[in-house]
Amino acid sequence: MKKGPLKGIKVLDFSQVLSAPFCGMMLADMGADVIKVERPGNGDISREYGPYVNDISLYFCQYNRGKKGIAIDMRSEEGKKVVLDLVAQVDIVIENFKAGTLEKLGLGYDKMVEVNPSLIYGSISGFGTYGPLSHLPCMDIIAAARSGLVAQSGQAGDAPIKPGFSMCDTWAGLQMMRGLSMALLYKQKTGKGLRVDIAMLDCAFYMCEAPVLEHSATGKFTEKSGNHYVWYAPYGEFAAKDGNVVIAVSSEGEWKTLCYTLGVDDLAADPRFCNNELRVQNRDALIVELEKATGAMGRYDVENKLHEAGVPAAAVQSLQEFDNNPQTKALNVITQINQLGVGEYTVTNTPILFSETPVDPDASTAGFPGANSIEILNSLGYDQERIDKLLAEGAIHQAG
Repeated sequence: MKKGPLKGIKVLDFSQVLSAPFCGMMLADMGADVIKVERPGNGDISREYGPYVNDISLYFCQYNRGKKGIAIDMRSEEGKKVVLDLVAQVDIVIENFKAGTLEKLGLGYDKMVEVNPSLIYGSISGFGTYGPLSHLPCMDIIAAARSGLVAQSGQAGDAPIKPGFSMCDTWAGLQMMRGLSMALLYKQKTGKGLRVDIAMLDCAFYMCEAPVLEHSATGKFTEKSGNHYVWYAPYGEFAAKDGNVVIAVSSEGEWKTLCYTLGVDDLAADPRFCNNELRVQNRDALIVELEKATGAMGRYDVENKLHEAGVPAAAVQSLQEFDNNPQTKALNVITQINQLGVGEYTVTNTPILFSETPVDPDASTAGFPGANSIEILNSLGYDQERIDKLLAEGAIHQAG
């Protein structure tokens, strides 16, 4: 039996690929009972994404763990009836189809609230539900490109760089989780449901901080500043003997401590660097001077010396080094899940911890589309004759 802060909350999940499945994964980790709806046959298109073990996509398994699965042909009239019967029984529906897709099937928000007036309905789309781009499909890199996130990444003068992770997808999923949480609180207070709409484009730009503040002051957006923060110096990445190290100085006291600790006391008195404004203006020269010290040391040596002195710093680590770090182990950031048909595989753990109620990501997902179809129909009170008819007509599919 599931535990967690969302124990007893029922979710119908029409999601695919990453953004909304990411949200559904967190809901399941938090104890919600999540039913994943897929098309018969190939199911969620992310089942085609590698890596694979025994022809099962680990990508799909990661973001759909803890969910039961039903395969429904939502184009058929009988399939639509099953969907609405499920909607009537749940607290939350989530989906991330292109805007208007469910409406064209006759299964949009207005139809769902007819059978469940207190329903909380969460949708993620690329560009929102209205506006000149709302009809367009969207993936993570599309939202990153259109929002300015890609253009703001990389060194000045170089080609823009795609972020290293799927930030727009996962950030949209997190915003959906926030919105659904607020909607549950609203429902608890009023008894009424809410519609929660998330646009990936909005979410991507929502992460934009310094350039927007600069625009407020000057009417222009800040240019990309590579591996250094535009308003502080030294605040960025510096070369070390065996890689790179990040140093984040945010006060004059830390600046003087940094100089003393690295043995470059003369820089503290250098008129080019005597305050943050001048250090920002002379950033290139500052980097050259500091790297004379950091470049002669190992990155972890720089990190440890500055930590002892109270200056924020971190060696730039690979994912393998992150995995092996004692802090990663202590926080259980990376964990193992036992997946049917796969065995144990490595996943990212949910980073939200509660003092009283557990969060448990260790739950297998359906190995194939419709793995729990009959079980779910039984829970709706369908008799065997009706279930057999749905299966024979192809409105429902049960994985073998």
